Amino acid sequence: MISATGRARGFTLLEVLLALALLSMSAMIVVAALPGRDFRADKEAGRLARRMTGLMRIAALDGSLYGLQAQADRWQLKAWRQGGWQALDLPAGGGAQTLPEGWRLTLRVAGEVTGNAPQVLILPGGEITPFRLRYMQGDRAVVEIGPNEDGWPVATELRDAAR
Repeated sequence: MISATGRARGFTLLEVLLALALLSMSAMIVVAALPGRDFRADKEAGRLARRMTGLMRIAALDGSLYGLQAQADRWQLKAWRQGGWQALDLPAGGGAQTLPEGWRLTLRVAGEVTGNAPQVLILPGGEITPFRLRYMQGDRAVVEIGPNEDGWPVATELRDAAR
């Protein structure tokens, strides 16, 4: 279209390309920020198993008492200090995790726990309560943490296992 001054109106190719580049970068940022999009249950379970192994070693060395408290959408490592259970503060938020939407935890352990006490105990000698903690996506178990034959927590992917 030609304006009254005789110049063509519209966007140049460079302006269109710049607008497309900005839109695509914005879309990438939004997609990357979606909750649960990049959640890797296998990696997160492996980290938790390694943290619990480290706490077992510390408990065996210095006689501390630790535990894991799990709820449907989160877990928290705890330490027995000053006559009560306190949240364990680890670097980079390593003492707790809240799962993204669509994910949940199931915990199988013997006995009942009340109050804010952890369901899984890491005893001063380095022993751990037998347990099975599963990361579930919907109704599908993706990964399970539990003690191996030597008593150390390990994460196992459940892709081909019966659920």
